[in-house]
Amino acid sequence: MAGIRVKISRMAAMVGKDLGQVFRNRFMAVISVLLILLYALLYNLMPKQVEETFKLGLYLEGGDRAVAEGEVETSGMGTGTGFPAPDAVEAAKEGEDLIASPENPGPPGGKAVSAPGVPGTAEPAPEEGTAGLGRGVELVEVRSLEELRGLVEREEVAAGLLLDLGAQPPRLELYVTSRAPEETAEAGEVLSREIAYSLLGHRLPVDFHAVVLGPDMAGRQIPLRDRLRVLILAFVFLLELYALGNLLVEEIQRRTAQAVLVTPVSHGEFIAAKALTGMVVAFGEGLLLALLLRALVASTWLAVLVFLVLGASLVVGFSFILGAVSRDFMSMAMISLVPFLLLMLPAFVLLYPGFTSPLLKAVPTYYLVEPLNGILNYGKGLSDYPFSIFALCLFSLFFFWLGWYILRRRLT
Repeated sequence: MAGIRVKISRMAAMVGKDLGQVFRNRFMAVISVLLILLYALLYNLMPKQVEETFKLGLYLEGGDRAVAEGEVETSGMGTGTGFPAPDAVEAAKEGEDLIASPENPGPPGGKAVSAPGVPGTAEPAPEEGTAGLGRGVELVEVRSLEELRGLVEREEVAAGLLLDLGAQPPRLELYVTSRAPEETAEAGEVLSREIAYSLLGHRLPVDFHAVVLGPDMAGRQIPLRDRLRVLILAFVFLLELYALGNLLVEEIQRRTAQAVLVTPVSHGEFIAAKALTGMVVAFGEGLLLALLLRALVASTWLAVLVFLVLGASLVVGFSFILGAVSRDFMSMAMISLVPFLLLMLPAFVLLYPGFTSPLLKAVPTYYLVEPLNGILNYGKGLSDYPFSIFALCLFSLFFFWLGWYILRRRLT
């Protein structure tokens, strides 16, 4: 028992010395703290919600005349959609304007109803001058082509639709900005065709239903800032590779490690003290960042803490390898560049899911990033990731063993 107490006291003394040495490196200490504060500020300044509404500007040229002459299909069109209802045909014949706008919002009680040919149209109009065309789609009606172009150029709408009902055959034009992504133009084209077909009475004789496989994320998309916080946590963890690796490099360069090992301190005590120092620093910074990023709430704190501990152990194990094979800080920075980018890859894929690949499962940080993303953004728990916990433990033990083996050979 006395021998164990002596070993613990020696390790505690070495941990205290190492922590002081880590924070004496003012550059790494200041950069770490500033980055944590900067990331927290960036997270809190980013939008909390995702804009899921596709706004489509609409200008019907010659619409009143076409309605009055019966050229436009009106059955099933409801008030509030901007399209004439059956009881509005007589109003058109009397010369009343059917285009809803802030000056002429249309009949009272504007409740959007189902529009044949346009799937899912059953949402109330959100405001005057606009029309709900279904979940996620909103029509913004204008009174002139110049106004439509202006909305598109100012990017107040994703696309603008001109439907000339006076031409023979009717003319359909879609306006998008040069900065609009390709998928925006494609979505606008599909919606424009459906609206035109519905107005002109050409409807497909089918009943359309969308079936979502897996969780339906419509209306509850994950904001960019919530996906970004997983990347930030991974990045700050991996930055500790340099702080902890540099600690070992300095110990070897200054021959402090050799001097300590001349004393009764064993190789095991020396490496355990370095590992404990690394765990304290990496976990402490990860915990501080998780608090600032609001990742520790009542439903997630236990699962997040478990993966923070496993992430810290993974980073410490890898930093042992870097510190053991490097001659100085610059050589360590060069050696770690490619591994650092590879370890960050799973976190970047969260922002661009289209680049995902089965090969990512060979990257150790995949088993840290994937669970954190599921826990923080999709409401999952520890029971959903038993293999990830096992994989992180396995990788951490392997890195510890390999780093210990290389370091011991270098010190003897």
